[in-house]
Amino acid sequence: MSSAVTEFYASEAIERRKVRKGTRSCWECKRRKIRCIFASPEAATCIGCQRRRAPCVTQELPEELAPEKKGNRHLSDRIAKVEDFVKAYLASKDAAGQPFGQQTRHDTLPSQDQASYLTPLSARTPLDDDHETETARRHLWEALPPEEDIRILLQESSIPALYTEMVTTQPVSQLTRFSLGPAAYPRPELPDKDAHPVMLAKMMLFFAITLESPTGKNIVGLSQPAVEMKHRLVAAATRWVTTNPDMHKSLDCLICIMLEGVYGINSGNLRISWAAHRRAMTVAQLLGLHRSPMPNNIQRIDPELNADPEALWFRIVYMDRYLSLLLGLPQGTTDTNILSHSVMQNEPPLGVFERNLTVIASRILERNESPFATSDFTTTATIDSELLALSKSMPASFWRPAFFHKLTLGAPDTLIESLRLSAQVYYYGLLIQLHLPYMLTTGSNTGQGYSKLTCVNASREIMTRFIAHRTFNPVSSCSRPVDFFALLAGMTLLLALLDAHHNPEAASFLAHQRFSDRAMLDQALERMDVITDVNKDPVTEKSAALIRRLMEIEADAAEGNSYTTKSVIGGVDMGESSRDGRVDLLLHIPYLGVIEISRRGPVAREPPPQREQADDSNGPFTFPPHSPADEQMLSHLAVSSQTLNGYLSTPGFGHPVLQRPSQDHVSGPSQEAAHPAMTADANDWTFQGVDVAFFDGLMRGMPGIDPALEQQWIEEHTQMEDDG
Repeated sequence: MSSAVTEFYASEAIERRKVRKGTRSCWECKRRKIRCIFASPEAATCIGCQRRRAPCVTQELPEELAPEKKGNRHLSDRIAKVEDFVKAYLASKDAAGQPFGQQTRHDTLPSQDQASYLTPLSARTPLDDDHETETARRHLWEALPPEEDIRILLQESSIPALYTEMVTTQPVSQLTRFSLGPAAYPRPELPDKDAHPVMLAKMMLFFAITLESPTGKNIVGLSQPAVEMKHRLVAAATRWVTTNPDMHKSLDCLICIMLEGVYGINSGNLRISWAAHRRAMTVAQLLGLHRSPMPNNIQRIDPELNADPEALWFRIVYMDRYLSLLLGLPQGTTDTNILSHSVMQNEPPLGVFERNLTVIASRILERNESPFATSDFTTTATIDSELLALSKSMPASFWRPAFFHKLTLGAPDTLIESLRLSAQVYYYGLLIQLHLPYMLTTGSNTGQGYSKLTCVNASREIMTRFIAHRTFNPVSSCSRPVDFFALLAGMTLLLALLDAHHNPEAASFLAHQRFSDRAMLDQALERMDVITDVNKDPVTEKSAALIRRLMEIEADAAEGNSYTTKSVIGGVDMGESSRDGRVDLLLHIPYLGVIEISRRGPVAREPPPQREQADDSNGPFTFPPHSPADEQMLSHLAVSSQTLNGYLSTPGFGHPVLQRPSQDHVSGPSQEAAHPAMTADANDWTFQGVDVAFFDGLMRGMPGIDPALEQQWIEEHTQMEDDG
């Protein structure tokens, strides 16, 4: 509020409204029905108006001076009213010649830059008249459902929109019961016909996120199927805004890109989400969000947008590294400014924990991208020490078991508790990612036993939290990363148990926990079955099928049969029978090939045979499918031997060498199975690359690869391609 207006209501000459004694409130907060809070008794503007960048007009002044309900579309009219009010006041006081009058006018009339900042972009620039913007707006309106559907979705999406936007755009310190409570719910208002395309896209993405959630299936009164509607909304918002460089000029559009990533995660398409967050990182860097200090002139379309640019940048970096670890992809930046003192001092323990995990995740990604050997445990031990120090720095209450008793679905306390659980799962997921390459190594490496125990314990911690969360809320689509970490934890635990059956050292500390571990996995499978039945979720269904298969193998190994895990080069027979008493499991991992688990020796990766030694008659077999779901999983796991010949890993911990085979070696569906598109959805590629990252990390520490033999095979294969 300007100094002139302050003088106005302080003067006895002005007719002021009677306000209850001790009350101090502005018209804007009253209209929004929220509590009006001032930072100090001397503050002229309340906290809410500061965040919204809206004029703060006390209720002691006439309501006509307050901003109108629909933003600042008539800002000039209101300014004129203030000017007239000032003139009348000055005339009544006969203040001609006083310097106060000049100062009053100077303070009252906003400068051109200030007026431009307070006015929506569509009202103050020729952008709305631009052909690109008009075209985008027209297509977005065409993709929107009828008006009655929009009204229903505005109402139903109010809470999901608030929670999603707060987690995405605000630091953890701002996630409170009050900021997430009913008073903060957005008003369901229909957009104007001339609304900016970015604002339309933002609303459409919120609609899609709501429709993607299990509760979206229960919305009644819609004129169109929810599945059809959400796909159309996301396609339009992506085509005309989030992937349109002409729109990438504001903080509002950056939020839209992040919402696209949120939708991708919730729908199980982690690779699409990773690509969206990587695009968001590029746009954020173009806007200068990666700089310290950040620029203060970042463009905003919505003058009431309440978004913290620093929190936005952190969330982008957090999700980029989170997804990169899950998918085995490189990180987009190594920025560590997210740990700046000015930010950390205002964050609660959960916020500090998330930011430190993000920096540690960067170090794990750097290690994974560089060649290292199993004999060198130094880097891994250093990162492990950092994780341990971080866990010790947290208050004891942070590590208490997940507690959802007496909580209600959709309540602010439930969201905060879910965020705490997710952060804990991420912590234990980092431990698995860190130690996985050493878990199944053999030899004199002193870190091998420690890595195995760490992976096993971290897997148990993840599974118990998955069970607790999914028992409380089996229908949530916002816990997809936790679901994927549960899959990794289940596979890690079962492979460790399988290895223990032939390794006396491993058996000594796993034997007594084996039965409780299997009981815990059975309980997790029950939760997965519920999710599958309720949500018809292919990711959870096939995760459960894979864990069940591994449990069968582990049970068979407990009876005295030993197994080996290897990457298969040669013919692949997908028959249902076993041969010579063996029962094998084939896992087709895109870009890596076929992982064979068969009755033989210790769990290890065998050297790839020479090409001329490949014999289809010696191919492995699979478990007989137990259900149509298993049949579908195994058909997806099929891959041709020719395709496998093009994919190898270098010895030890070297970075995978992907030698793409020629078209003469690949044909038909085998090529599609081995090379799924980056944008393949959960129906085409169930695990979205999480399987690739897991087995790639696991096999880095596997023994038994002869470097000379592998190099000979690569040279022969290259020569054959050149000759062909």
